[in-house]
Amino acid sequence: MHLFARTALAVAALTVPCTAAETVTKYGSAAGWDIYVKSSTGPGCMIMRDNADGATQVQIGIDATAAPRGYLALYSKKPTKITPGKKIPVVFDVDGEKYTGVAKGQGMEGYEGAFVPFNNLDFIYDLAKKKALTITSKGHRTVVVDLRGTDNAFKALRECQAAQK
Repeated sequence: MHLFARTALAVAALTVPCTAAETVTKYGSAAGWDIYVKSSTGPGCMIMRDNADGATQVQIGIDATAAPRGYLALYSKKPTKITPGKKIPVVFDVDGEKYTGVAKGQGMEGYEGAFVPFNNLDFIYDLAKKKALTITSKGHRTVVVDLRGTDNAFKALRECQAAQK
């Protein structure tokens, strides 16, 4: 998992904006995740679901606007005190292994949150083999994302992205 440490530290200026010109089309569903195609990311595919806490939404996707890169985004229906563009130090605990990174604040209609881009797509697929991703940031609520059973969702993500070529 040192792969994630390198990619999280190599945060680029990647945005996943939700604008009026953006088209988001449902591609399918797998393992409790919905799969979408976003025009603003290449088109790029993402998996998305509401987290078990009922207050947050998780998105993991591919930005194919240039060399493909990935992102992990976490949005809340409740106010987060995170303004768009704000950089936020975060700690990712993946089954007990901790890594640091920098998230960038972003809003979308009805949600506030942040995303972390990374330049190695293998990180996305490695998450399928893990059980839990815990995201913490000083001054913000800790969020735990259950990763068990997501292997099928990541397979569908790969199929979706291959279909975009």
